Amino acid sequence: MASPTGGRSPFREAAGGWLVAAGLLLNPALVHAQQNVSPLAPYAGQTVTAIDLDGNKVTKDWVVRREMETKVGQPLVLDTVAEDLQRLENLSVFAQVRVEGSADGEGVRLTLRIREMPPVIPFVGMAYTEENGFSVGPGVSALNLAGRQISLSGRAYFGGTTQYWARVTWPWISGDHRSAGMYFANIDRYNELESFQEHSQELSPRVGTYLGEHGRLNGMLTLFRMRSDADGKTLSPDNDDLLVRVGASAGWDTRDSWRFPRHGWLNEVELWRTGGWLGGDGDFWTLNVDLRRWQPTTPTQRLMLSGLVTLQSGTVGEDLPVYLQYHMGGANSIRGYSVSELGHTIYGKNQFLGTAEYSFNLLRLRRWDIFKWSLRLGLDFALLADVGTAWDEPRQFSMNRTRVGLGTGVRLLVPGSEMTRFDVGWSPDEGFHFHFASGSKPNSQRNRLR
Repeated sequence: MASPTGGRSPFREAAGGWLVAAGLLLNPALVHAQQNVSPLAPYAGQTVTAIDLDGNKVTKDWVVRREMETKVGQPLVLDTVAEDLQRLENLSVFAQVRVEGSADGEGVRLTLRIREMPPVIPFVGMAYTEENGFSVGPGVSALNLAGRQISLSGRAYFGGTTQYWARVTWPWISGDHRSAGMYFANIDRYNELESFQEHSQELSPRVGTYLGEHGRLNGMLTLFRMRSDADGKTLSPDNDDLLVRVGASAGWDTRDSWRFPRHGWLNEVELWRTGGWLGGDGDFWTLNVDLRRWQPTTPTQRLMLSGLVTLQSGTVGEDLPVYLQYHMGGANSIRGYSVSELGHTIYGKNQFLGTAEYSFNLLRLRRWDIFKWSLRLGLDFALLADVGTAWDEPRQFSMNRTRVGLGTGVRLLVPGSEMTRFDVGWSPDEGFHFHFASGSKPNSQRNRLR
């Protein structure tokens, strides 16, 4: 479910850093190619006579070939081959893809050397939120069902939160990346911020397609049920809400890499309608505007800027339930603050979050062989700054309700969850806080439970 969920001026304190960041965005000279095709340089411009695949034991040949713009009978263009390799990496099913060239008459014969990641990975996993702590349990990820890049993952976690969830995604069924996906979750936990024991269930199918090379369009439907053990927490007097939601999103994606972007934009505008003519409880609109930018500064360093604004209509407790308010603080909001502290002070139906991270790549993403498994792993270190606030009424969108946090962190780049983050945040109000989270901060701040 997509985010259903008196002090000194922080803007003045952070203004210098944001101005420097804005200047970096205007410097395109630092764009860095992530795929090495220099071994093919002697063959540049020669006619491609064949493209052979070697090592794809599970993945269908046509899944690989449909990602390639380099074609037999055409001249070899190094930039195009680099883009082909990047698209293959974006599939997230390969630990490594290398390209080799050999003379073939007056042309060049290309060979893609492929090392696949395990098609099915069972494991003991862990989930964590600063509101409910750690949960541990079994999980499984199938990265490449039927060799068609269909992913299926499931978890069963117990501890601070009891949760079961499963997600299936088929990113390219036909046409121009026509896709489909489904998410189901069942969660039992104590909602500390709103003081009730919640039992929630969610079913969310979605479909999508590309619009040209960079445009993205998605349609979504969500059925969300919330049951409470305390009166006044749900819109329904029987403490049992059913929210029916339909939504659509339009995006623009120019990232040079999905797994580890160094350059480009990822922007999305998402609109949801809940209740009203759809039936169920609730009657409100939700608008998310999500902007993200990556810019390399050196071959091993990059800057990431992101901004998220969420606006919701309706009155809390009448049209919009209290459990869909946004509470500030924590690893996926404003680092340097505890959500159990700040979340009781700065909250509301609307939110603004800004993030800047300057990262140093300590270990580039590359193939690691563990027993018989091959995985693509890396390591990053980041300097970070967060700013944010939440509000109900326009008058509450003010400086004295806005907070800033600073910090540093280490990111273990892993398949499946993108990254695992270990951050140390600092704020003038609460001092130092340790934060642990899974997934990038711009992705995770969109979650209802964060």
